[in-house]
Amino acid sequence: MKTCSYCGAQYPDDQTECSIDRTSLIVPPSAPKPVAMPTPELPGVDYVFPPLSPEQRLLDWVTLVNCRTLVEADLIASRLRAAGMESFIPDESLMQSIAFKLNTFGYVRLQVTPEDYDAAKLLLSQPSLEG
Repeated sequence: MKTCSYCGAQYPDDQTECSIDRTSLIVPPSAPKPVAMPTPELPGVDYVFPPLSPEQRLLDWVTLVNCRTLVEADLIASRLRAAGMESFIPDESLMQSIAFKLNTFGYVRLQVTPEDYDAAKLLLSQPSLEG
């Protein structure tokens, strides 16, 4: 017996259409199940951390890393803020004003306090995604 999916009326197996509401009684073949694709390995990001001199450790802000884009710097700043560390992007306004030509300045500095420098360096050296 076939059952109309709209009104629930039952029909013999040779019926192809509901006589009440004209709904097709032919069940379309189910779509094949998608094949599970292996998840690609995410490449680790290797940051270059400039070493701090004793004089730089006395400054209010020091450069932790140079980023290629403002978006990258914002993502790192968000990660640092989530860990309770202050950060500053001194090139933010410049990069916003020349966004039409990304290579004009070349990089975006991300700065932290000297007290947070070592902890921030350690945080960025660890993978951000957990499996």
